[in-house]
Amino acid sequence: GGSDAAIEMLQKFLERNPQALEARFELARWLAGAERHDAAREQFELALEQKPDSPAILFSLAQLAWQTKQPEAAEQYLNRYIGLADDVRRDNSPAWLFLGQIAEEDGRLAEAIDRYARVGPGEQYLPAQIRRALLLGRQGRLDDARELLKQTPATNNRARVQLIAAEAQLLRESGRTQDAVDLLAEALERLPENPELLYDYAMAAERIDRVDLMETSLRKLIELRPDYAHAYNALGYTFADRNMRLDEALELIEKANELRPDDPHIIDSLGWVMYRLGNLPRAIELLRRAYALSPEIDIAVHLGEVLWKSGHDEEARKIWRDAHRREPGNAVLRETLARLEVRL
Repeated sequence: GGSDAAIEMLQKFLERNPQALEARFELARWLAGAERHDAAREQFELALEQKPDSPAILFSLAQLAWQTKQPEAAEQYLNRYIGLADDVRRDNSPAWLFLGQIAEEDGRLAEAIDRYARVGPGEQYLPAQIRRALLLGRQGRLDDARELLKQTPATNNRARVQLIAAEAQLLRESGRTQDAVDLLAEALERLPENPELLYDYAMAAERIDRVDLMETSLRKLIELRPDYAHAYNALGYTFADRNMRLDEALELIEKANELRPDDPHIIDSLGWVMYRLGNLPRAIELLRRAYALSPEIDIAVHLGEVLWKSGHDEEARKIWRDAHRREPGNAVLRETLARLEVRL
């Protein structure tokens, strides 16, 4: 009967058996899955009263707090989890990774780096080391970050690719895009048909204006993976953004949209190519939809420009001002305002 029926059954069972801890924990999980967050929290808290040293309940409460945008509460539950009496069967790595993410989101980079460093061997180790390296890079410690990635063991090709992609991202973020291109090209010599490497190489090549390399890489990726929506989108958007081969750009982006019809980045690209083709009403319609799905800065910049060109000056300014408040140093926003000679 679905989740509602399961929830009702568990509630009735708990009315008769209020001390049934496993049933209460299961009810809380069902309620959380149904996004009935307040009810889920109440049941988790009741379960915690019965068993205050339960790692599973504490971790679940932390997850629920994070989902409901209460990072301080999530951190408190995780600290209680970490502070439980030692148990050789319990792996604290998921909690340290989670704590690292909370600190990173809050801008406490040094604390996040320290927390990621506490993640031990296992499933969480590789993502923790990659996040740690990227944060070191953002602190200007590029050599330390690259060395950390080189020292991180990779047991399979998937892990190797993740480490290479992270190092390429470090180089790009440090302004060394050509080095990132060279790194990815070398990796592709060893793994010439890896989709992630082909995509990253294409994106890096575009940043140094090598559209030819980008197109070759993405065409190969599309041949290998005809369902790779973002390959079609990236190539189509690049053509549209450079105001070239617009009919082909539309065809590529429409294919991407066919594969992933609710992806805000693809809808943004579709709106942008419509703008380039001169269909401003359709462009506004699509860009509004993309912005409603994901109010990211780049989408805001695009929507603002099309509104501006359509004579909706005040609405465009409002969207741009909001984007500027969130990211005052955004290069795309700055370039767009300068090109259109707009003062906020």
